[in-house]
Amino acid sequence: MLDVYRRSLLGIEPQPEKKKKRYHINRGGDEIIRSATELTEAGIRFEKSKTRSLRDISFHGGVLKLPLIIVDDLLESLYLNLIAFERFHVGAGNDITSYIFFMDNIIDSARDVSLLHSCRIIQNALGSDKMVANLFNSLSRDIALDPESGLNEVHQLVSDYCQKTWHQWRANLKHTYFTNPWASLSVIAAVFLFALTIIQTVCSILSLLDFLGCPFVFYSIVTWVMHTFLFVNLRFCQGRMITESNF
Repeated sequence: MLDVYRRSLLGIEPQPEKKKKRYHINRGGDEIIRSATELTEAGIRFEKSKTRSLRDISFHGGVLKLPLIIVDDLLESLYLNLIAFERFHVGAGNDITSYIFFMDNIIDSARDVSLLHSCRIIQNALGSDKMVANLFNSLSRDIALDPESGLNEVHQLVSDYCQKTWHQWRANLKHTYFTNPWASLSVIAAVFLFALTIIQTVCSILSLLDFLGCPFVFYSIVTWVMHTFLFVNLRFCQGRMITESNF
């Protein structure tokens, strides 16, 4: 019966992919995945998966999708039995164990539980958010992530994403200046004034060159340099956007 319940949690097993790249986690430091609040600060968004299968966990484009889980009084004993089942039944797999290990990494405190609850990933029928955090932290003792599990790849993709400083900078910028309409208007006004200042400076330089009687060729070169500078910056920004969308 326990195996039947386990299979119902995992859903249909996906077909193995040929020549699939395997990721190996370095337990020495930076590769350990961060908590949900820290991942949010690094620019990662959480969404609920389309199914409730514990295998339905994916990461793409800065979005980590997790299945809905209902935390109640029975969950701890059920998961402990499932961990023991996978440990003592050779060939059964370690999908439940890997899932609990993964969830323990992203749930460190009540804040993480509250965040996942706001994303409709956790339904707390246990009590306080702190109790849910303690539950996952206690379940993960003496277990590890199976390197052959699909979660291993998700684990590494999330870690690689967090190590890119551009994502952290973008998330901090959004959190600091775009959390409310007034801050957004202030940023837009500042950028607009900065652009006007540059235009005024360029016009003043060109007027001065014209007043001094500079040759038309030099005047054209200065104009071409300014246009090239603006074009290169525009292409750079577009390249950044395309890179982030394809990550």
